Amino acid sequence: MNLFNILAGMLAEKNFEGVKVALSQAHPSVIVECLREIPPSQQALVFRLLEKQRALDVFERLDRWEQTQLVRAMEDPDLVQLIEAIEPDARVRLLEELPAKVVKRILLELSGETLASISVLLGYPDDSAGRMMNPKYLALPEQTPASVALQQVRQSPLDPEHLEVVFVLGEGRLYRGYVTLARLLKAAPDTPLSNLLEGEAVAVSAYDSKEQVAELFMRHQYPLVAVVDREGRLVGAIDAERGLELVEEIEAQRLTVFGGTVSLGGPDIDVVNTPLVRIFKARVFWLIVLTIFGVVTSTFVAQQEELLSKAIVLAAFIAPIIDMGGNTGSQSATLVIRAMALGQVRLRLRDFAFILKRDIPVAIAMGVAIGVLEAILAYFSKGVGFDVLMVVGLAMLTVTMVGSLVGVALPFVARRLGFDPATLSGPVITSVMDLLGVMIYFGFAYHFLRDLLR
Repeated sequence: MNLFNILAGMLAEKNFEGVKVALSQAHPSVIVECLREIPPSQQALVFRLLEKQRALDVFERLDRWEQTQLVRAMEDPDLVQLIEAIEPDARVRLLEELPAKVVKRILLELSGETLASISVLLGYPDDSAGRMMNPKYLALPEQTPASVALQQVRQSPLDPEHLEVVFVLGEGRLYRGYVTLARLLKAAPDTPLSNLLEGEAVAVSAYDSKEQVAELFMRHQYPLVAVVDREGRLVGAIDAERGLELVEEIEAQRLTVFGGTVSLGGPDIDVVNTPLVRIFKARVFWLIVLTIFGVVTSTFVAQQEELLSKAIVLAAFIAPIIDMGGNTGSQSATLVIRAMALGQVRLRLRDFAFILKRDIPVAIAMGVAIGVLEAILAYFSKGVGFDVLMVVGLAMLTVTMVGSLVGVALPFVARRLGFDPATLSGPVITSVMDLLGVMIYFGFAYHFLRDLLR
C-alpha cells in the first residue's frame, strides 16, 4: 500500500497521530508526490502534520506555483472548521509552529483579512505578536556585502518607512540583528552585514503579548521590530505605526484603570460605544470600594465628637486637609507609573531608593509651602487662634508629605505583589489618604488642644 492510500485512510478516520508517524518515516520526495495527488484542503492538513524541519524540506521541493497553492489552501473554511472541531490537546499537538520560511510565504500571499480567518492554523495566541506581524521588511544573509544590500534596498518594492533598517539573518533564518540604512550607506562596499550590526539583536517572540510589544516600543523608538519563533528564526516584523497604536491602546487601558473605571471580567469600557449597563457595573465597583473607605473614615471622625464640640472650627478644615493627601498621592503615583511604563524604573530596591531619595525633598518643600499657605488662609478667613493654626498647618504639611511618599511606594508594592501598578487608581489612593489624613489631623489636634478636653 502506497503512502497516498495510507494517508487517505487515516485522514478519513481523523487519526492525526498515525498520519504524523507515517509522514515521519517517508522521504520528503515521496511526501511531495503524495501532496500532488490529494485535494488542497488535505494538502494543507498533511503539511501541518509534518515535523518542522521536514516541512521545510518538503516546501522547498515544491515549485513556486505549488507553494502558492499550498499556502492558499490553508484558508479553506473546511480545514479551519476541522481544526477548531478537534479536541484541545490534539489541536495543540497539531498546531506546532510552521517553518519560518513558510510563515513568510503565508504573510506575503494572503491579505490581512484572510490571515485573521486562518490565524488558528498559524497557532499563535490571541493578541500576540504573531497575530499582528507583517511581511513588510527586508532581510538578508549576514554575509551579504554592503553594496549588494544597498542594491536590494533600491530594488525592493517596500515603502521607504519599511526600509530604514535591514534585518540580518544567520543560517536557517536565525535572526542576528539589524543594520540601519544610514550605516549601510557609510560602510565600505565589501563590508559584510555581520560587521555592521547595531547593538543587540532586539526582537519579540511571536508568542509575546501585545503589552510586551507595546512596552518595547515605549522604551525604544524602533522603526521596525523583528518577530521570531521559538528557535529565534525571523518570521515577521511589526512596524512603528502599529507599535504606536499598541502604546496608545495600552496607555488608554492604564488611564481607564487609574481613573477607577476598570471593567472587571471584560474588555475596556468606552463611553461612546459601551452599553450603559456595563459602564454602570465598571464604575459602581470602585464606588462601592470607596464607600467602604468612606464609612471607615466617617466612623473615625464621629468618634472625635467630644473634641469637635469643644473646637467646632476644626470641622471646617477636614475636607481641604484630606483632599490634599489624595491629590499629592495621585500625582506621585502617576509619575512613578509613567516611569515604569517607559522602562526608566524597574522593580528593584535600588530604583525604589532612587525615586524615594528624589521625592523626599520635593515632598518636604511641598508640605512646607502648602502648610504655611493653609495657616495663613485659616488666620485671615477664620480668625482662629495660634493653637488651631498649629494644628491646621502641621497637619497640612504632614499629610502632603505622607501623600507624596505613599504615592511613590504603592506602585512598587503593587508590582511586587504581581499586580499592574495602574490598578492603584486615583480614587483608591484618595480614599486611603482620606483615612490617614483624618488620623494625622486629629492626632495633632489632641496634642495641641488637649487642654480643651480636661
